[in-house]
Amino acid sequence: MLFRGMRYATILQPGQVWMSSGREDSQRIVVDVFKGKVLYRLASQSADDAPQEASRSAFRRWIADNSAELTDQDAEAGQKVSPSAELGKRIRALRQAAGMTQQQLADAVEVSRAAVAFWETGREGSINKHLTALCQALGVGEDTLLNGLAEERIQTTLSPDEADLIALYRMLSPSRKLSAQKWLERQTNQREPDDG
Repeated sequence: MLFRGMRYATILQPGQVWMSSGREDSQRIVVDVFKGKVLYRLASQSADDAPQEASRSAFRRWIADNSAELTDQDAEAGQKVSPSAELGKRIRALRQAAGMTQQQLADAVEVSRAAVAFWETGREGSINKHLTALCQALGVGEDTLLNGLAEERIQTTLSPDEADLIALYRMLSPSRKLSAQKWLERQTNQREPDDG
């Protein structure tokens, strides 16, 4: 229902499937929505492809200009958690593993306890300017805090191929390490053809 003189903003949420009027080849699936931006992928793209990015207003403009309609809910995309929520969970887990209260972490980082609670619940805050102090207080590197990736020295015997793979892996950026992990996981889940 429309009311004269009132404007309504389209609410964008992860998992929504928007289709341009009458064009099945023009579907956009919302992967995540955060801080004024929308991450989405086209229906023709694999779920593993890097999502495209647009401002919320640009995405809403695309909806209006193309008379796009909300047609479905992509369960897989809808299950994705926003990066800030994932970071919040990681901060809480690391704080608890360190045996610290929110107040103790706040004192170590020189912020209020409310700021720590704010970060842990995944809401946007001033975390970037406190990143170094937060990592020091939690005793982890930035990669571990931001991406959940950790390096640990483990004594083991490797074949030459395994040693080469690990050496190459260590040269990757954190985001590429994550992509490599996902690719390897997909490869191990695929069935091998029968040699029969």
